[in-house]
This record gives sequence, structure tokens and C-alpha cells, in this order.
Amino acid sequence: MKKKLVNIDYLSNLARIELTDEEKETIAPQLESILQNVGKLALVDTSMVDMTTEVGQQAWRKDEICISTNAEHEACMNAFPDKLGTALRVPAIFEDESEIL
Repeated sequence: MKKKLVNIDYLSNLARIELTDEEKETIAPQLESILQNVGKLALVDTSMVDMTTEVGQQAWRKDEICISTNAEHEACMNAFPDKLGTALRVPAIFEDESEIL
């Protein structure tokens, strides 16, 4: 028998929300899938990444507006593997729309 990663009753109590049995059956596998995907982050090699020395350290850069040339825009569009007209297509993260909360 597969070990359950998520205790829905415990989590719903922590969140102070009431869930029906049907909602629990729907949410449990979704949360387990999320936790499995997050668990994959442990496989990422971070040995070359500097540790953050301050918890409040600002790691964001300032937003700057950059105007690209038509040639740069075309090069980017041509380099993208999947397009639909002028839209760039990326792989879906859900197999079908019923998996979306």
C-alpha cells in the first residue's frame, strides 16, 4: 500500500476550514502531486550556488526597460521551439483542464 503524503484532516484543521468528503478526495491527490514535484527540487545540484548570508537580503534587481530591435525580436522568435502565430507556446503543466483547481 502506498504511503499517503498528505493528511487532509490535519491540514484542514490547521487551516481552520471544513471540507466535505468529496472535497477531501479531490484535494488529497492534488496536494500529493504538488509535494512530489516540490520534492524533486532536492535533486537539483546547488553545490555551486552561494549561500544567502542574510535572511532579509534583497536579491532582486531593479526593473529596467530595454527596447529590443526588430532583429533581436525576430532572433528570439525564431529561436523559440514552439509557436502559434506570434504567440510563444510552452509545455502544459496539467495533462487536462480537470486537474486545475
